[in-house]
Amino acid sequence: MDDIVYMGRVLRTLRRARELSQVDIAIKAELNLSYYSRIERGEANPTIKTVLKILETLDVPYEDYWGMVALEKMHSAAGPRPS
Repeated sequence: MDDIVYMGRVLRTLRRARELSQVDIAIKAELNLSYYSRIERGEANPTIKTVLKILETLDVPYEDYWGMVALEKMHSAAGPRPS
């Protein structure tokens, strides 16, 4: 699985935890809604500048985000989580 899929999963988790819609993020980060949606689904490879705009909107430090992406990747590689 590509890293952009893990990146998108973490962004979706962060957005939902803050009870924001994709529209909220797209407007605040000045992104096209369709493009932002594709980022969350792991279908678009955003630039660092775009990731920084999204993280600023979510109020998440850059370093914390990459740590979360690494954890998501590690958990996915470990296989399905127990129910």
